[in-house]
Amino acid sequence: MLRPRNIDHEAEIRSRVHLHEHFALTSSSAILDPSRHDGFVQDARKLIASVSPQQCAGWQRFVKCAEKCTEMFLPSREVDFAAFIQSVTFCIIITGFYGVDPGTLSPVDVAFMTSALNRHSDGISRQTPYYPGELYAMRERVYRWVGRERASQALETILPAYESMWRLAAVTLAYANGNQHMHNAFLDFSENPTQKQFHSFKVKNTRPSVEAIINEVLRLHPPIQRIARKSRHPLWKRLFYPAQEIADVGAVHRSCVYGTRLETFDAMRFHPQHERPVEMQLLAFGHGGLSCVAEEWAPMATALIVAKIVDRVDDVGFVLIGKAFDAKMYRNTRIGWDGWVVRKKEKGKDT
Repeated sequence: MLRPRNIDHEAEIRSRVHLHEHFALTSSSAILDPSRHDGFVQDARKLIASVSPQQCAGWQRFVKCAEKCTEMFLPSREVDFAAFIQSVTFCIIITGFYGVDPGTLSPVDVAFMTSALNRHSDGISRQTPYYPGELYAMRERVYRWVGRERASQALETILPAYESMWRLAAVTLAYANGNQHMHNAFLDFSENPTQKQFHSFKVKNTRPSVEAIINEVLRLHPPIQRIARKSRHPLWKRLFYPAQEIADVGAVHRSCVYGTRLETFDAMRFHPQHERPVEMQLLAFGHGGLSCVAEEWAPMATALIVAKIVDRVDDVGFVLIGKAFDAKMYRNTRIGWDGWVVRKKEKGKDT
C-alpha cells in the first residue's frame, strides 16, 4: 500500500507539488526537474535545522519567538479561537525560520496572510486559483518581511508548515482543555522545552508524555489523510491499472497495530509498557519518498506552540471556551471551531 509499483522519481515529485502549481510560485516543469526539487528540499532542511532542538541557540531563539508571538495575539477582550491559533502559528513560523522581529509584524497583515492561506487550502480540492491581486499582496508582505530574494521560497515553505501546524495545535489544545494531566504536561514543557521533557511520561509513567499526546492527536487526525502518487504503466496496461495509487493513512492509523479502542483518544498507547503498545510508526507526515521534510521537527515544534498558549491561556488571565470537541476520525479539522473563543478574564468576574 505504501510502496506502489512503477513509480519513477518524477512521478514521486509530481505527487508533492500541487501546492507549488496551485500557488503559481514556480513552474511545474522546474519543480519536476529532480535537481531543482532536491534544491527545494535542501533549503527546507536548512531552515528546519537552524531551529531544531539539536541546535541549542536556534531552538532557544525559536522558543523566544513562540513566547513573543503568543503574547502578541492575546485579546484585549475576546478572539475567535481558530483565528488566534492561525495568527500565532503563522507568526512563529515566519519569525522562527527567517529571523523576523515579531514586533515588525502588523496583526492586520498577519490576519490577511492567514485568511489567504486558508482560502488556498480550501481551494486546492476545488482547483480554484488565486486572484492575481491577492497573490501580489501576499508576495508584497513577504518581500517586506524576509527580503525579495527569499520571498518565493518563504511562501513555498510557510504554506505546508502553517497548514499542518495550526490544525495540529488547535486539536491538541481542544483535547487538553479541561484535562488537568495534559494541561500539566504542557506547562512542564513550556517551562523546560527540551527533548527529554518532550519524551518523559508523567506521574511515575502513569500519565502520557507531551510526545505521546501529540502522537495520539496525529494518529486520530493526521494532517495528510491520504498519500497519492501518479502511476506510470505501458499503454496496454492502462486499462487495467488506476492512473493514481493512494495510500489511506487514516485507515492504517485505525488498524490493530496501534492497539485497541482505536476510535478513543488514549495517548498512553504510546508507552512502551502499555498492554498493547504501538507496533508501527505513525504515517501522519507521509512515508518513505513521500515523507515530509519536517516529520521529526514538526511534532515538537507544534508542542511548543501548544505549551506557550497553555502557559498564557491559563484560566487566570485568559480562558479557552469551547463546546464539546468532536473527536471523530476523519473530522475536517480546518472547520468546526464555531463558538470556540479565547477570552480575557475580567477581575472579580467569572467567564
